[in-house]
Amino acid sequence: MPSRRFILPVGKKISMMNPDLKVVADSDPVIGLEAKYFTNRDIYRRIVDEVFYKNWLLACHSSQLRKPGDFLTLEIYDQDIILTHTREGALKAFYNVCQHRGHKLAEGSGNKKLLVCPYHAWSYDLQGKLKAAPHANKVPGFDSSKICLTEIRLENFLGFLFINLDPDCQSMDETYPGIREEMLKLCPDVEQRQHAYQHTADEGCNWFVAVENYNECYHCAHCHPAFARGIIDPGSYSITPYADIQVLHHTSEPSHSDETWYDVSGADYGSFFLWPASSIQFYPGGVVNSFTWRPLAVDDVRVFRTFYSNNGEVDETLQKVIDNDRETTFQEDLNIVKEVQRGLNSRGYKPGPLVLNPEGGINNELPIHKLHEWLKAAID
Repeated sequence: MPSRRFILPVGKKISMMNPDLKVVADSDPVIGLEAKYFTNRDIYRRIVDEVFYKNWLLACHSSQLRKPGDFLTLEIYDQDIILTHTREGALKAFYNVCQHRGHKLAEGSGNKKLLVCPYHAWSYDLQGKLKAAPHANKVPGFDSSKICLTEIRLENFLGFLFINLDPDCQSMDETYPGIREEMLKLCPDVEQRQHAYQHTADEGCNWFVAVENYNECYHCAHCHPAFARGIIDPGSYSITPYADIQVLHHTSEPSHSDETWYDVSGADYGSFFLWPASSIQFYPGGVVNSFTWRPLAVDDVRVFRTFYSNNGEVDETLQKVIDNDRETTFQEDLNIVKEVQRGLNSRGYKPGPLVLNPEGGINNELPIHKLHEWLKAAID
């Protein structure tokens, strides 16, 4: 399925190509979301239940679970999750909770033959089956074969491991048709990439503030001059909905500046935001990286910024990208979203109209409009 890509060359005006832009051209100004969607605790809880617990979320990379016995834990708000590489070679995901009295089974990551509960020492194999429970043999009718961890849907999508807490969800390819092929066009060897480096930050804002900020570049020239010169070409940058699915497609030619962060020749820039909170990016020259956001509270979210390489090592070029990104764009966004969250709590805030430019291009909040539609469809 081809992407509905919209590129605005410098100094030129071209006819509309994206149907969503035609709709906004024929409508009155579209007003942004009310502050309650970012500040109200009841709405936030509904979002967690209806959005985060019912959609695909980037958990980690398959290279982090390379060997049988490897495990990795994570949290999605109040749900503890564990991913395992079984002795049989399968990758699994479970709720990280003992079926006896509810204690968490494991912390962090590592390699184990068994998952042993710290409370009463019930032990499970990496397929989630109960293997031993002290003194349970004295309990009439106790059948360990009927006790196992609750499994979570997991898929390996080009090396990226996604989980979905909805047992009845569609597959990744059904949810995001065409995206696998688009990613392979930009980076044919993406499945050979390995986890190389990750840093995180608690952003001090509602998760949706962070996701909105990521999905528009209307602020880039003013707030991210290094990114606008070092990676992308502002004249060709665009973010548009991909077909009629819940994906926002970021596209750009490589930077034409003499201040690029590294040799950006080769493939174009492409980024795929997969609703609700994951994005896989392909910088020019084959630098693969990702974002994922995990909600902590109504006014806080943790962002995971991850970089990948062919051998799992950070070479000189990748280190330069990591450092430049963290010291400029990443830090600049942290400052922005904290201030936005504070402003959304202001008694004087009234949402204004979004800048929906029918000509598309970088100075356009069409992707924000789409995010608002997707959020309201999920919870209203």
